[in-house]
Amino acid sequence: MSSGSKKPNMTVTSRFLNESEPIAAKVIRCPYPYPPPNRYPIPRLSFRGPGPKLDCTSADLTHAISIASLPDSILFLDTNVFTKPLETDLWEALYTRRILITPGVWKELLPWLKSPFCNRSTRDRVLAAIRNQVSRGKNISEVAPPNIEVLLGDESFNRHGYEYYMRLLALRKLTGPIVKSVLMKQLGRTPTDDQFFAEVHGKFAERGFRMARKGLEVADSPNKLVDEEVVLSAVLTGIMTGREVYILTRDADLLEQYFKLLILMKEHYRAMLAAEQYFVTPSSLPFRELPVERDGVHVPRFTGSSFLQCRTTDAEFNPLPQELHFVNIYCLLLGGETSRLKLTFSNFCAETEMANVLRVKAATNGLTTDKFDGRNCTINKARFTPQNHEVIISIGKEMVMPLGTFGNIGISDLENTLFCNELRTHISW
Repeated sequence: MSSGSKKPNMTVTSRFLNESEPIAAKVIRCPYPYPPPNRYPIPRLSFRGPGPKLDCTSADLTHAISIASLPDSILFLDTNVFTKPLETDLWEALYTRRILITPGVWKELLPWLKSPFCNRSTRDRVLAAIRNQVSRGKNISEVAPPNIEVLLGDESFNRHGYEYYMRLLALRKLTGPIVKSVLMKQLGRTPTDDQFFAEVHGKFAERGFRMARKGLEVADSPNKLVDEEVVLSAVLTGIMTGREVYILTRDADLLEQYFKLLILMKEHYRAMLAAEQYFVTPSSLPFRELPVERDGVHVPRFTGSSFLQCRTTDAEFNPLPQELHFVNIYCLLLGGETSRLKLTFSNFCAETEMANVLRVKAATNGLTTDKFDGRNCTINKARFTPQNHEVIISIGKEMVMPLGTFGNIGISDLENTLFCNELRTHISW
């Protein structure tokens, strides 16, 4: 094979997107014909990336932060960004933006703060900033160092579904210990790596296997959900404040959780809007009542005797509001060494209006709507034509799965969280 035909190096998330066939392809009018400088338009509620691992100099990344990002951008830095060497110029660019450190990352940074084995000047700035944060809480006036803060408990996060989405993301890691426990009972011994791989990969594919394996590796760690804490805090901050957010990490598993979380939130948002549209104007969507089928083999998706279903197409289904306030949520995965970085870039075009469904999720313990007396609204997709796909909207009393300390989770969210079943439409203009 010639070097010109060499496959690009990708994360497992990027490879999934690159190798999976789109469910349809359509051409639309560009939603943002006049993007700001250094920006590219992308469709609403869509990703640009995650792409291949690209060569990236420290100067390139410095420009991306100091010039291309908006002045009021918020940065969420993973532990490994602080504890791996980075050029001074890049750190100076990062200091020009607000940097938030989640509680889990702060705990992981304690050894580095005590004895910095790299980025010593950054350690000094972080300590000065945190001292200033503590002093502000005591009404003591000090000269303000760089805008670095530890993100303290914020009740508004809980009002926007933080606990619910944390449970969903945590389930992906919990599958590792669960599968190992089940195999131990079946085999009467600890399963081999090959047996564990066959069981998990066969059910949840490569992306699910990596999350399950990570869950097994960190099962006894007090910081086992730091990735999820960073991702969820960043996404909620972007949606709630309308300020673009950058997540910087060296951990590909964090990028995977970022992708999964936003896919879930996107479909929850569309389901909420469909339910509200039908609630206000029942004639706007052709729902019909169908019996709940029970074949004795498959778990029914709804309880009771019937549920409502609407089958339409993507071309006809457009519940999104015309007026919106978009916000970019980025994830930058770094690799390589200081002088020869690798960058995996991803951006999701979210909308601040998504906060509405996050509040509903929190208030109803997982439903996408509060309009139908405890019934849930879910959306599924299916192939229809090369240019169009089918959209299947269901409203009913959803079957829930009791998961011990995780509480009850609807079967739709459970399946969409654990399985790599994402379907996408290729959009161009």
